[in-house]
Amino acid sequence: MATYFINNDAVESDVAEGEEAAQPRSYEVKTLEDGRYRLVTPDGRELIVDAYAPEHGRLQMIVEGQSYDATVRQQDAVQAVQVRSEFHEVEVLNERQRRMRAAGVGSRGADGPDLVSPMAGKVVSVACAEGDEVAEGDCIIIVEAMKMENDLKAHVGGNIAKIHVAEGDAVEVGDVLISIE
Repeated sequence: MATYFINNDAVESDVAEGEEAAQPRSYEVKTLEDGRYRLVTPDGRELIVDAYAPEHGRLQMIVEGQSYDATVRQQDAVQAVQVRSEFHEVEVLNERQRRMRAAGVGSRGADGPDLVSPMAGKVVSVACAEGDEVAEGDCIIIVEAMKMENDLKAHVGGNIAKIHVAEGDAVEVGDVLISIE
């Protein structure tokens, strides 16, 4: 069963003039054996959600006996969701993405030129060379941890200034892997 984390950030355009923007909220969603979902709200309340997608871009849900029909559109790294007359922008992360985000790796707006390792492991592949031009989000290195390969993506666009590791190298959390300028 998979576990996902939904970050719901208030969008400035959703906030009426004179109102304060709501703080971002994070929800944990776990797939249950019967195909339904257990949703844990930011305040710790658990809800069981029955949902399916009858067609691309639509999601029908039953939550606490209430039926909801949602329209979902992909916009860059977020999903734009409309439920009834309310609009929300949400970001869905799996456990690995959440762990990497917490380590500050590969997230949008990461500071500095250095891509650092979010985990201890072994470099399996370096998918770029010094001088290569990369876009934000391009996979540039693969690190294996606990027998699982993790694609690490460029946190900024630019040119590869320096590759600090080679295939087969052992790395620790926080080690600088690649510098992008």
